[in-house]
Amino acid sequence: MNYTLYGILVFILGLIMGSFSACMGYRIPNKISTYKERSFCPKCKKQLKWYMNIPVVSYIFLKGRCAYCKEKISLIYPIIELTSAFLYLLAFEMYINTNNINVYSFLVVIMLSTTFLITVVSDFLYYYISDRVVLISLIVIILLKYFFFGFEVTLNSIISGVSIFALMIFIKFCGDKIFKKESLGGGDIKLMGLIGATIGFVPSLICLFISSIIGLIFSLFAHSDDKSHIIPFGPFLLISAILCFYFSYYIEYFMETILRISL
Repeated sequence: MNYTLYGILVFILGLIMGSFSACMGYRIPNKISTYKERSFCPKCKKQLKWYMNIPVVSYIFLKGRCAYCKEKISLIYPIIELTSAFLYLLAFEMYINTNNINVYSFLVVIMLSTTFLITVVSDFLYYYISDRVVLISLIVIILLKYFFFGFEVTLNSIISGVSIFALMIFIKFCGDKIFKKESLGGGDIKLMGLIGATIGFVPSLICLFISSIIGLIFSLFAHSDDKSHIIPFGPFLLISAILCFYFSYYIEYFMETILRISL
C-alpha cells in the first residue's frame, strides 16, 4: 500500500469518527444510550437504515432530510464529519510521512481531535462537557505516554495535569468570589487537567491564553448584541491544545530562549 492510499484510508476513518463524534455529542447530554440504541431520527424516532448513516454521502443522497418524516437534518452532522476527516488527514500529513514517522503524536492528535468534536456538539448545543469523554481521553493519553516513553515521563505528565487542574480550581474560586457568580465551568477545569497531562504545565498556560483570545473573537462576532450570552469555552480550549501540540517544539524553544535571556 502506498502513501496516498494510506491517506485516503485515514480520511475515511476521520469521516467515520466524525459521525461517531456528532452522535456522541448529541446522545450523551440527552442521556441516550451510546451503545444499545441504533441510530434514529430525533424528530420521528424511527430507526435509520445502514445506508442512511454513511458520513456526508447519506446527507447528500437524502438532500438533508429524514427519509421518513422529511424533517431537516442538522447541517452540523456533515460539518463535523468533514472537519474530523480533515483533522485526521492533517495529523497524518504532519506525523506519518516518508521523512518522519511519529506514531505517538499522530495518535495523540486524533484523540484530541475526536474529543474536540464531541465537545463542540455537546458544549455549543447543550452547554455540557462529558466527564466520561474527558476521563476516557485522559486514560488513553496516559497509556500512550507510558507505552512510548515509560514511567518517568508518564508521572511528569500526571503531575502537570494535576497542577493545572489545581490552578484552574483556584482561579475559579477567586473568580466566583470577585464576580459573585460562577466564573468557570467544571467541565472546562477537567478539560484543562486533560490538556495539562497531554502537553505539559507551561504549554497549558499558553493554551489557556490562546483559547481566551479565540473565545473573545468568537463572542464579538457571534453575539455582539447579547452581552449576557454564555460562550462555551471547552471547544476553544481543545482547539488551542491541538495547536499548541503541533507547535510544541517552537513553544519549548521560545521558553528556553526567554529563560536564557532572563538568567
